[in-house]
Amino acid sequence: MVDQSELAFRMLCRRYGTELAYTPMLHSRMFSTQPKYRKEQFSTCPEDRPVFAQFCGDDPQTVLAAAKLLPPGSVDAVDLNCGCPQGIARKGHYGAYLLSEPDVIEGIVSTLDKELSVPSTVKIRLVNNHELQDTLNLVSGLEAAGASVLCLHGRTKEMKGQFTGPADWDAIAAVRKRVGIPLIANGGIQTFQDVERCLQATGANAVMSSEALLEYPALFCPTRSVYQDELALEYLELAKLYQTPHKQIKAHMFHFLYAGLQLHTDLRQAFGEAKGWDQINAAAMAFQERRRQDRELGNPWPDKGWYMRYREPLGKKRKADDAAGATEASPKGDDVKVPRTEPNTPESNEAESV
Repeated sequence: MVDQSELAFRMLCRRYGTELAYTPMLHSRMFSTQPKYRKEQFSTCPEDRPVFAQFCGDDPQTVLAAAKLLPPGSVDAVDLNCGCPQGIARKGHYGAYLLSEPDVIEGIVSTLDKELSVPSTVKIRLVNNHELQDTLNLVSGLEAAGASVLCLHGRTKEMKGQFTGPADWDAIAAVRKRVGIPLIANGGIQTFQDVERCLQATGANAVMSSEALLEYPALFCPTRSVYQDELALEYLELAKLYQTPHKQIKAHMFHFLYAGLQLHTDLRQAFGEAKGWDQINAAAMAFQERRRQDRELGNPWPDKGWYMRYREPLGKKRKADDAAGATEASPKGDDVKVPRTEPNTPESNEAESV
């Protein structure tokens, strides 16, 4: 995930059960030619293991040159991202836009496998949604080229945003039967129960989450439920420790606190205007106090919502709740607003940690 799975976030996820983490997607050309980019984009620590460094690119020698600039012994594998569906990937000729060019992907994987001392892995999506054989042919070719692990997102590159749709776990199961190397399943993971269902349905060796984990880094912790405001403050301490850029910190705040900020819109502005860690932390503390008061008053406003933002927009929910609440009266005859929500239900959406 570009600019999202930095060290502080990875360490927070590990605190709550994540066993394997990926670096942010690193642009191989920039990483291989720009020392400043390398310094800003890659960092780790002894406790950050196992970790895969993920690169994007379309040239074997460029990706190899980038991988060789990683500090010796700093990662456990080098991953090639062939799953990014964004427009910038189409423009740059990388990510999921290489899926129709298996020779290019196989050439990169073969080069990495031969030249690196650590394993090479690949993250892909379904090649298309009408011919599974194309995906099966691709994974067979990648295994033959030397890939040690595959991660398959059970959607095509066209399935994103409001067009996401359900992940195809049956296709992942078919790929699991085709290859003899470990397979990580990705897509449709909102809760830990989804993790268990996915493992059973696909036979995969592991499950990856990205978007759901961005909102709820404790997703892989089935024994404890953590409020979003608590996670935000935990992250802020790690971000301070690891000197995370403020731009990335803000992005995480808006993911963690998305639902509550639809209710407390003035704090959304406070986060947006915050200039540094202290101001961001002050906004997070104010947010926690608001949400504590909400819970004490029995306000059932959801704690989560970003992952489901295209399916169940909380902005529309708030308008509906306000309209309904305005018609209800207190025993003394005073008009009161009574927010109403239904519990979040697991749905498949775009879903990088394992």
